[in-house]
Amino acid sequence: MPQKPFKNWVDDLLGRKEYHRYLEKETRTSRIQGQLLAIVNTGCALFYLVWCLLHANWSVWYFFVPFFVTEVAFFILFILWGHLLWNKRHHAPAGLERPVDLSVDIFIPCCGEPLDIIERTVTAATHISYQKKIIHILDDGAQDSVRELAERLGVNYIRREVRENRKAGNLNHALALTSGDLILALDADQVAAPEIIDRIIGYFSLPYMAFVQTPQTFELPENDPWGNSDEVFYKVMQPGKDYDNAAISCGSGVMYRRKALEEIGGFSTWNLVEDLHTSMNLHDRCWKSVFHEVPYTKGTAPVDPAGNLKQRWQWATDSLRMFFWDNPLFRKGLTIYQKLQYFHFGYNYLVFGFFLPIFFVLPIWSLFTHQFMLDTPPWTYMLARLPYFCVYILTNQLLTDKIHSFKSFQVQAGLFGAYFDAVITALRTRNTLPDYTVTSKKALQGNFLSRLYCCLPHIIISCGALAAVVYGIITIKDDFWFLAVNLFWCAWIVVVLSRFICLSLYPRLLMK
Repeated sequence: MPQKPFKNWVDDLLGRKEYHRYLEKETRTSRIQGQLLAIVNTGCALFYLVWCLLHANWSVWYFFVPFFVTEVAFFILFILWGHLLWNKRHHAPAGLERPVDLSVDIFIPCCGEPLDIIERTVTAATHISYQKKIIHILDDGAQDSVRELAERLGVNYIRREVRENRKAGNLNHALALTSGDLILALDADQVAAPEIIDRIIGYFSLPYMAFVQTPQTFELPENDPWGNSDEVFYKVMQPGKDYDNAAISCGSGVMYRRKALEEIGGFSTWNLVEDLHTSMNLHDRCWKSVFHEVPYTKGTAPVDPAGNLKQRWQWATDSLRMFFWDNPLFRKGLTIYQKLQYFHFGYNYLVFGFFLPIFFVLPIWSLFTHQFMLDTPPWTYMLARLPYFCVYILTNQLLTDKIHSFKSFQVQAGLFGAYFDAVITALRTRNTLPDYTVTSKKALQGNFLSRLYCCLPHIIISCGALAAVVYGIITIKDDFWFLAVNLFWCAWIVVVLSRFICLSLYPRLLMK
């Protein structure tokens, strides 16, 4: 970060800043527009929150307090989101000039994946053009067929006698048996392009460069129904984190400096998977990271409801365990900007897992009880809420370079059940980890009952919203605005959750 961020921002705003970073000048207009709208939206939000507090209906305090606390929680999330995307750092696709004489160990950890998937990944790794490399298959599945594959392809095979600490333990075991200057980690299903090392190894000519992460791409059904491409994360969040030297490792398509890993005692074994916590440990020791925006790997992603929920639950659980039990705000080695970047991970899952369901319940409760959380005509609530609602949508579009969409929100909101379970799991597992198995690399659609179970909370809430709409229309005759406000929010609930329900119950929609 610049030493004088406010002056730097003013100079950027007034167009008198000297631009040196890649695409910094070209993205100035959209960046400034997003920043100014974020400031305006903050004002709209503060006005709305104060207005709500002044018009609280304390006779139903048990209704107003959850409503207000939830609004405040989402406002804090917006502030963190705005900080995350305030500036973004981009890097030239060609990377930096390649340093001389650095050796690379390529780690391909596997644990029971289908042999054809492992073979495709290892074969691609043998075609990586960088010469000073050694490929290692780290087989935690203890499959003789994988050993035979390694022999056939001429790569090193490593198997542990005691398989502890999941993927992190597997990586650390290989770390102790190898000696390359750098380590390129590839998941068992991640097929790498031949140029991957040549394009990113140049960053390690910079002092204190701990790791370089590249975007992961996936073989996905048309229209990417589950949002597994994670475009918002890779195209705007990681560049935003990069600006604050907080770009994180995603566990695959990432190259580490061995010395940095050894300084922190290896890959972190504290979480379910190693990537996020290892990243924070490295940044806490003042190491640097880069997110290189060109993808060089392609893999698989879960396309069935159970697999999708399992993967997202795992990510949420790891982030929330850090949030509750190793909070970045208390890490002394992190800058304030890095602390906020890491804090956002867990807080985002907490808001979508715990507070979003409160929003789902409030209009349903309101229609059934004929109670309103504010002591003011509902039409005034609409006037107070509308600027915040509209400006937020526009701000989000600009800050995310128009990548974030209503579909993105539907995907995130549809995972509230997995995130809620992750909140409970994280709170219960401070010193012990929950059971976890590797996400299947094959689509397992399951029977109708299993798919129904995945979206049962969504169906219950949606049915409750529809029932409340019918009840409200029948029973409320003399308060048009009260009915209209709550009908709008109930319809919003049904529309938001309908995507997850349809994709869960009718997987064939994935291919449409």
